[in-house]
Amino acid sequence: MSEQTITGICQEIAQKPGSDWVEFHIDGGGKYPVRLSTKLQPLIELGRAAGQSLATWTYNEIESEKINEKSGKPYVNRYLERVEIGGSVQEPEHPEPEKWADASVSPSSRPPVLGGDKDRLILRQVCIKAAAEVYSGEHALAEDDLPLAVMKAAQRFETWCYRDLEPPPF
Repeated sequence: MSEQTITGICQEIAQKPGSDWVEFHIDGGGKYPVRLSTKLQPLIELGRAAGQSLATWTYNEIESEKINEKSGKPYVNRYLERVEIGGSVQEPEHPEPEKWADASVSPSSRPPVLGGDKDRLILRQVCIKAAAEVYSGEHALAEDDLPLAVMKAAQRFETWCYRDLEPPPF
């Protein structure tokens, strides 16, 4: 049993059918959300109160007796122990400078993009790509005008995509 923490935003709350267990899916900037389970009502209320706020989630990892057939290793259960609203995302350790020469390893000076910001960043990238395609080929502009025209068009595309959305309720 090992106690660990993750700082992130709860992306989903799932009630397991036919049981008291509630599972919180926490986006801490990794490839997949970390799933934390509890059936303790005070922790469930704290988790729900955290909502889309940045929080520090403390949990215990315990190996299950059940074996994963694909990997041959035991499943890992993660039990929620504590929720603290607020906090900051911890940046990963940077590799040594001599390892930076490898193009596949580069240091990151920014914290991971979380929650709705990640979705907005993806939309913004799609809009920039679409705008760049509009100004390619027969609609090409002079190189000096191209970046500004693409960014203006991308901003208009993004505004158009968000035009019918209601402001968030929180």
